[in-house]
Amino acid sequence: MGSYNQDKDVLIKMFEMITDEKGSSLMLSIFSYDNGPKKLAMTRSYNKKDGSVGYSSAGRLSLMEVNFLKDKLDEIIKEM
Repeated sequence: MGSYNQDKDVLIKMFEMITDEKGSSLMLSIFSYDNGPKKLAMTRSYNKKDGSVGYSSAGRLSLMEVNFLKDKLDEIIKEM
């Protein structure tokens, strides 16, 4: 298997939920790598102290975030 090539990683669709007043968010993103099968990624974005944006895996979800995921599942499944 070759090395990862960002140019082959295509964002198909993204759903974003702002989770707090600081601009942090939960992102549900559908990607396809090198025309392969579509896959769902769950990540968080957050504002760093220096003002830049950071990203991390979603980890644990709050009830509000689970409900957001639930509301988007049919659309996600249809897209995949």
